[in-house]
Amino acid sequence: AFFPSDYADARARFLALARAAGFTVESHVHPRCRGPAGEELACDGARLGPPDAARVLLVSSGTHGVEGFCGSGCQSALLRSPLPASLPPSTALVLVHAVNPFGFAWLRRTNEDNIDLNRNFVDHARLAGNPAYDEIHDWLVPRQWEGPVREAAEAAIARHIAERGMRAFQVALTGGQYTHPDGLFYGGTGPTWARRTSEAILAEYLPRARTVAIVDMHTGLGPYGHGELITSAHANPPAYRRLCAWFGKDQITSPDLGNSSSAPLVGVNSGGMREAASGAQVSVVALEFGVRPVDRTLDALRADAWLHAHGEFGSPDWI
Repeated sequence: AFFPSDYADARARFLALARAAGFTVESHVHPRCRGPAGEELACDGARLGPPDAARVLLVSSGTHGVEGFCGSGCQSALLRSPLPASLPPSTALVLVHAVNPFGFAWLRRTNEDNIDLNRNFVDHARLAGNPAYDEIHDWLVPRQWEGPVREAAEAAIARHIAERGMRAFQVALTGGQYTHPDGLFYGGTGPTWARRTSEAILAEYLPRARTVAIVDMHTGLGPYGHGELITSAHANPPAYRRLCAWFGKDQITSPDLGNSSSAPLVGVNSGGMREAASGAQVSVVALEFGVRPVDRTLDALRADAWLHAHGEFGSPDWI
């Protein structure tokens, strides 16, 4: 009843439910991209609660585009739940729908420039390289998807994993890279429209908050259907303690502690969220629902990258 059939359905459903529940809605329309049917693409923000609320719960979806199917469905269910009508005093609820509407509409994890938004929240003028990714890039996105070139690439990846382990391969692949625009987990060369838009929404909706809890919805890692609460706040003891108190210490995982399905990452949006809510105590978790084993997920991401780098739109391979 809650999960959408496509981006257009998700947006229409979200806006209708938010307005019916009394939320103030603001839409940020993408200035240069449209959806597959020519539809408008937008990141929509909805807020309920007093403007000067000291405490804010923010739930965002679609940072990774196509993962918005899950996040949007959860947001729709939340809008139909008793929570909006029973907020405690001095508390606001903020929902950010489809942070990356292009990826949501076009069924991509990345944005219109193949940029992974969860690697884009960095100071691009002060970036270090990622030689571990440089080493494996040509194997990940070979010139040909079938035949001897692909077979050689698969053999090279298998040797790499055998020598260094699957975890080292995942770290090299997913950590974030800024030198291969046609590759995976590419962080871009500057702030994207989606990043600037989400930062503007947060700055507008959280101006007076003193305590902010942010749940960013994702899919892709972990056991099928299991929701893992992942944080990079371990280096910030007060924020980490708050998350453990709210959700339970045994429910919180951290790549830095080695107990998460995620590898340590660079440029994730949690840093930007904390900066946008300056002056508040901000605690951020990614709620990550598992879908398939990690090797199958990575293969799908490689195929998607190859199709957009070397494939022909509308061809049988594309389907």
